[in-house]
Amino acid sequence: MATAWELLSRERQGRAGRRVLIAKTFRLPDGSEKTFTVTEHAAGTAAAVVALTARGTIVIAEQYRPGPERVMAELPGGAVEPGESLADGAARELAEETGYVPGELAYLGEMRYDAYTGMVRHYFLDTGCERRHEQRLDPGEFVTVREVSPADLLTLAMTAAMTDPGGVLLALPYLTSDPQVRALLTRPPR
Repeated sequence: MATAWELLSRERQGRAGRRVLIAKTFRLPDGSEKTFTVTEHAAGTAAAVVALTARGTIVIAEQYRPGPERVMAELPGGAVEPGESLADGAARELAEETGYVPGELAYLGEMRYDAYTGMVRHYFLDTGCERRHEQRLDPGEFVTVREVSPADLLTLAMTAAMTDPGGVLLALPYLTSDPQVRALLTRPPR
């Protein structure tokens, strides 16, 4: 079984965009010390939504992402404001990015995406969301909203076409009633 390392120091090194760079020095199991540079999101906590409409489709946001240098599908979400609950932050982000208002939110869990970041993203399942207004995007934010089938969402997650496939994994128990999803689980896309 792996042994936890002892954190000796934590020092802020600066920023890279919205990410804070932190140098963390640890004592390793063999007694040696090693420093790692990790990132944390300046806003802190983030939340996103697997948003199902009454028609059985799922709302996604598409944005160009500079890391992979292409348009990526995403679950609507973003930073939770100070003093805001995770659910309220998820609902606000869904409404701002897509114009859809959630019906009923259920907490799915959290995911971590990289061994060198402290960032955590919390996921919610929304059943019965409806489009009620136009997007309310931040300056410099360019989001295309689409509705996809549960099978198409799973395909996006399985083919590196989306930024947060972990949220889809957390929602999978709720998506398996769709026969096309079940078929994908037996014959994954290549």
